[in-house]
Amino acid sequence: MKYYTAPILLVGTLMCSQALCQTQNQAIVVRSTELKAKPFSDAETLKSLKENQKLEVVSRKASWTEVKAQDTVGWVKMLSLRFEGSQGGGSNLGSFLQSGLDLRRGTDTGSTTTTAVKGLDKESFKNLSPNTDRFQKMQGFSANKPDAKIFAVQQNLNQQEQAYVKAEGDK
Repeated sequence: MKYYTAPILLVGTLMCSQALCQTQNQAIVVRSTELKAKPFSDAETLKSLKENQKLEVVSRKASWTEVKAQDTVGWVKMLSLRFEGSQGGGSNLGSFLQSGLDLRRGTDTGSTTTTAVKGLDKESFKNLSPNTDRFQKMQGFSANKPDAKIFAVQQNLNQQEQAYVKAEGDK
């Protein structure tokens, strides 16, 4: 009997998450933003949304939320929205699990930009110290130029030139 406990708990959690996601179907725009045709930063902009505008939430995909603004359905970055029924702008368990499922399924082609770090504040960065063990482990994943060329040939990769983008103040 104990072998069925984990699958039953998983199914129960997923059912609860779906119910929680469905109850959170309204959102408010926290800052002026663009309504995009697809969940990508470089997608076509359908319209501009104003601060405090109410929206109907249709679905979620990673860091994007599909919404209905009057008669137009499109995508908005999740950080531009405050969901009604959530406390302090936080997310509930259902939306967390749903976005995890969305990530597991994969995403369509296109580019996505992440624009924030949730859960960290200025105080978190004041007393940073290097993690030398992790740094050494990271260095173990590096490849020298000859090894990288061999790998590229084996994988049929083509060399490309990429111009550097100059930052403000660069000469």
